[in-house]
Amino acid sequence: MFDGQIENTLNRFPLFLHLSSEEVAVVAPLFKEIVLPAGTTFIKQDELSAQLYLIVAGIAEVCLPLIGERGNASIAKFGPGECVGELSLAKIARRAASAKAEVDCRCYVVDSEKLIGVFESQPKIGYRVFKNLALIMADRLVSTNMMLRNSASQG
Repeated sequence: MFDGQIENTLNRFPLFLHLSSEEVAVVAPLFKEIVLPAGTTFIKQDELSAQLYLIVAGIAEVCLPLIGERGNASIAKFGPGECVGELSLAKIARRAASAKAEVDCRCYVVDSEKLIGVFESQPKIGYRVFKNLALIMADRLVSTNMMLRNSASQG
C-alpha cells in the first residue's frame, strides 16, 4: 500500500539523496510502511531474502553469531534515517548477518528486485542510488575495520 508520506520523506534517507521529486515519485510506490515490535528478528543470517529496510523510527541491531557456543556479537546499531539490508541491492544472496528491532521500529520496506527493475528502466535513478550505496558501504567498511583493529589491539 502506497503512503504519500513515504514520497515526502524518502529523499531524507542517505540512500535516496539527490533524487528529484519526480524521481522519488517513481520509486516511492514500491515501498510499504511496517512496524516491527521490539525483539523482532526481521533479517536472519543465512536466509535468502531481498528486502531493504529504511528505519523511520526506532533502533535496529545487527548481529553475527560467534563460532562455537559463544552467542552473538553486536556489530552495529542503526536508527532513523539509516538502512538495513542494503547489500540486497548489489546482490541477492544469503544474508551475512541477522537484524532485530531493539525497540519498536517503524520502517519503509521494499523488495530490492523491484527497485532494481526501476533502476534498469530509469538508469539516472539507479546511478544516483548506487553512488549513495557505495558511500554508505564505504563508511560501514571503515567502521568495521576500526572495530577489528581495536579488537585485535586488545588481544
